[in-house]
Amino acid sequence: MSRTPLFTALFALVALPLAQAATPRAPTPAPALGPDGLPVVREADQFVSPPIADALRAGRIAALAELAGGNAPTAAPTAAQVGDAGAFGKDVRWLGLLSANLVLTADCTPGGQPIGGNCVSLAPAPNTTTFVLSDLASITLPGRSSETVLCHWQTPVIQYWAANNGAYPDSFNLRVTPVYTIESDVFAEVTDPSTGLPYPGYIQLGLTAVGRNRTLQPGEFESELVNGARVCIGGLLSRDSLMGSYGFTKAQARRFFRRPITIRMGLQGSARLVEDAVINIGTRFTGDATTVEAPAP
Repeated sequence: MSRTPLFTALFALVALPLAQAATPRAPTPAPALGPDGLPVVREADQFVSPPIADALRAGRIAALAELAGGNAPTAAPTAAQVGDAGAFGKDVRWLGLLSANLVLTADCTPGGQPIGGNCVSLAPAPNTTTFVLSDLASITLPGRSSETVLCHWQTPVIQYWAANNGAYPDSFNLRVTPVYTIESDVFAEVTDPSTGLPYPGYIQLGLTAVGRNRTLQPGEFESELVNGARVCIGGLLSRDSLMGSYGFTKAQARRFFRRPITIRMGLQGSARLVEDAVINIGTRFTGDATTVEAPAP
């Protein structure tokens, strides 16, 4: 089956030899597995607005107080008023960039030669292939890089080809989830509320990049280029999520953002009736910072 020039270009990109091996680290505990056989990873970027009545009430109170005070805000806005009070009014700070690449194909060693880079050999149809690749890229942010949030701009560029070469309708599936391991010495001070045990120095969070699942008729072929983006809503992590979901105290959450933070990136997912896929994920991180006014001359 012929492939477009785009496939050739993307394949060449991910087939580049790795410049250097990932930094070794101590073995991590075996994660719990889901029904699909993949590690269960909490999905990041969660946010739920406060109840509408509370938000409207807080907004009216703040507006009336501001008008009564001569149009000058009388207090810092609350989460009920603006949704995210921690980052409100602060500057965006550019932090760093990660990328991870992967090829899914029937043979990662054509002609007996490895294609290089990251490659997973697909099981023959109709079997499902699952994959988990850790430590494909990492960055370490200096302490105080951000004040209250780690925001993400995650952009996948994924080209896949799928086909049903069988005699009956069958289900095609492709799912790719970047997994981010966030490391900080502050985690060792905190008890995981879901287990009652201290964190092992890190947590893992996923940001699903693509999920395709539909029935292909006999002889049906499908190809798609996926290049959407997920941009920060609740963020990868925030001071509020550390306190609300991960058992941090206010002091520990503040200290988390004042210490160095390492972010490791991996990929996991599954494929069924996929003949080839070329996966590129790029993620840029931003944070927030309080504007410091320059002194008057």
